Amino acid sequence: MQQENDSILEFFKKVDIFSGLDDHALHELSNLFAEKNYKQGDIIFQEESIGNTMMIIFGGEVRVSQTPNPEMEEALVVLKNGDFFGEMAVLEDLPRSATTIAHTDAVILEISREHFWKFIELDNKSGLKIVTKLARIISARLREADKKLKAFTDLAKWI
Repeated sequence: MQQENDSILEFFKKVDIFSGLDDHALHELSNLFAEKNYKQGDIIFQEESIGNTMMIIFGGEVRVSQTPNPEMEEALVVLKNGDFFGEMAVLEDLPRSATTIAHTDAVILEISREHFWKFIELDNKSGLKIVTKLARIISARLREADKKLKAFTDLAKWI
């Protein structure tokens, strides 16, 4: 068990939103995550479902999709080792904005909203680093979505 905890701790050192945290904070944080395993094709969570957890990919790949009709799935992105998803659910109490599917067999580390905010409350310095990184990454994702929307709008003018 200790070897598994050590490998998760080493993994967390490489996760972007946890960069800059000391070993003690990483150890405390890693203890709050639960490990879950998914087979290729398993739905991790469904668009419009209520969620209260954020996940980090420890192994494998996860597809983020819009699924108005499962036969016409539109993959938005494929996430890989070290990427996180579901972060909006730890920030707000609204339905999920997309569906996530195990693109390959995947090992996911999951933290609840309650544990996430309890950690931030207990370790303000580390919490501020995490929330700042999270805000920057969400901002970058929003900028990318804005670019795609603008390109789509510009293209629609020609149709």
